[in-house]
Amino acid sequence: MALAGCGSDDDELSAQEQYCEAGASLQSSVEALTNIDLISEGTSGLEDALNAVTDDLSTLRDTADSAAEPEVEALTDSVDELQSSVSDLGGEISADNATALAAAVQSVGSAAQAVYDTLSDC
Repeated sequence: MALAGCGSDDDELSAQEQYCEAGASLQSSVEALTNIDLISEGTSGLEDALNAVTDDLSTLRDTADSAAEPEVEALTDSVDELQSSVSDLGGEISADNATALAAAVQSVGSAAQAVYDTLSDC
């Protein structure tokens, strides 16, 4: 006799489903990051968007298998570079550092696309 209050294995997501969900969440947060208006949102908006990407990337890394490791690692490197650029801002976005930030954000977007390509089974 089974206990009615206990969940079944059907309630748990498979590793592939977890990876797909993490990828979908990451895609959403990367889109928000790449569409941010640096002038109106400023450093606080940029940091918020970057934190969302970092959190989603951490979840994705936890669910990814070794086949996706190179793409996930490349995305991690791009996010780390962007975090470093944001840290170097000193809280203020200027015309000079906005160009560098835009390039770093674009790099994250490109690296994320390679990760999305690994989600073809989703």
